[in-house]
Amino acid sequence: MVNRRIPANPGTSIESGKDIRYGRGKFTHHGNYIDYQTMIANHPNYRNMPGAFTADGKPFWQVSSGKTTSFYHYYEARRDWWTAKADELELPGVGQENDRWTIAARKIHPVGYRDCLICGEKKNVGYFYLNAPIANRLNKIFKKLIVQPLQPIGTVLAILATELKPPQLEVLLSSMFPERQKYFLEFGYTVSAFEKSNYLRTRWLSPGFMGNPPYRFDGLHDYCTACRKSNDPGRSDKNMQSYNHDRRAFEWWAEGNWALADALYNSAGSGFCNLCSPPKPLKKVSPDHIGPLACGFKHHPYFRPTCTPHNSSKQARMRVQDVTDLITYELRTGESPASWHVRPLWDRLKRSVHTSEQAVELSAIMRAMQDLYLRCLFGLLESGHARFLRTLLHPEYALWTYTFTNLNTSELTFAGVRESGTDNKSRRSLRARTVRIAFEELVNYVRKEVPERRIRQIFSDQHPEVIAAIVAQANKDNPEENDKKWAEAAGKAQSNPGICEEKIGRLLEEESLSAIETERDRRLKGFMLAQFEELANNVSL
Repeated sequence: MVNRRIPANPGTSIESGKDIRYGRGKFTHHGNYIDYQTMIANHPNYRNMPGAFTADGKPFWQVSSGKTTSFYHYYEARRDWWTAKADELELPGVGQENDRWTIAARKIHPVGYRDCLICGEKKNVGYFYLNAPIANRLNKIFKKLIVQPLQPIGTVLAILATELKPPQLEVLLSSMFPERQKYFLEFGYTVSAFEKSNYLRTRWLSPGFMGNPPYRFDGLHDYCTACRKSNDPGRSDKNMQSYNHDRRAFEWWAEGNWALADALYNSAGSGFCNLCSPPKPLKKVSPDHIGPLACGFKHHPYFRPTCTPHNSSKQARMRVQDVTDLITYELRTGESPASWHVRPLWDRLKRSVHTSEQAVELSAIMRAMQDLYLRCLFGLLESGHARFLRTLLHPEYALWTYTFTNLNTSELTFAGVRESGTDNKSRRSLRARTVRIAFEELVNYVRKEVPERRIRQIFSDQHPEVIAAIVAQANKDNPEENDKKWAEAAGKAQSNPGICEEKIGRLLEEESLSAIETERDRRLKGFMLAQFEELANNVSL
């Protein structure tokens, strides 16, 4: 499709009463936002954007990486366009590494401000608004409420100018924003310095809009930061609470030594973010699971030190470097980083990843398999097979304490581990609690349907068939007395956690550690693995 110029105002604003919607979405687009789309699509900074306009002259604003959607058509071409733009700007890295695309989107933006789809207000496209930590810090310094989160830095500078003399203001801003020093030298300690440097990350400022290339034409989200939490389902309090529940389900039902991983996680000290370019100094690094738990990787002590924004934004998406690092780990240790249920997928596809898009696609496939796995476990839980599920958990790690030798708290590396048994009432209580929480979070997980999770529905058609087959296989064996006890205990996880934990504690005390997994457990696990292998053999990148 050839780029085609269109009138500057193709739509009627929301105030005039006309319901205008470009693309998909549940919100009527604000008139200011429609005018903004037209300005961007016609601006020379976005020249040669693939498929800039639809046949009826509207900006072709949104594309999608989902190959089955109607928005996929220009996705790959726009991905290449943003890579070329980042290369043209000589941004460090390749492809979309180091936030190159988002930095490019902010640097080429023609005016530095854009209209929000929902509220219609103009917001700066970059790091320009106070976050809670800096607001709290400034209010403590001046011992009174002078600023609030989400205030633009220009307003804050005016307030600070009434509290401080110019030399004092310069010292404060230089210490808090050292990355903007060259802009202070050129533009002074003014709002212009922050406008010109809005593409630079800082721990103290939030962006007006999050980055979104190549999905949106201008490479920015449609919701401003102020509107996002209340209007974006993915950022609502309810969804963020659900995300925390999900993570706990991923953590407990993954393979790996969770206690050892937690010990390393809690050892993090000062260091540098490995994803920032140049590396960003941090008072405390944020340990990032190189193999995301949401994709079914093991919960083991293998982290990359990052800053909190990079760790949060990664979510369940791997990069090419992540895949490469995991393969290297596998070769070095002789241990797969993937839990048993996603290992067939990982082994089949890991060496096919050569681009960022392929890394993201592998992440999506593994995430879909992880979802199916947890739903299979829930099917078994509902059918009274809690004792079998217990064999997939590792509560015994609660009884161990770990000490690292030659620990580097900045890089999160170590030469060895010393372990010692710590068997006391508190640790035994923790042991029972881990199993109770695992059952509880499994139930919480399945309460949210697949579409609400924004999971690619790769295996969703097979869900009922696979779950039914696994449950039927489990039901072939008549329940024994211990099966009934575990089913009764697990059944209290939601209604009476205290009783559930007490019963689980007694069952764990009665266990013979050498005979936790029985022959029928191994048969069922083998049957489940065969189901997952069959699904893995039918997908590709």
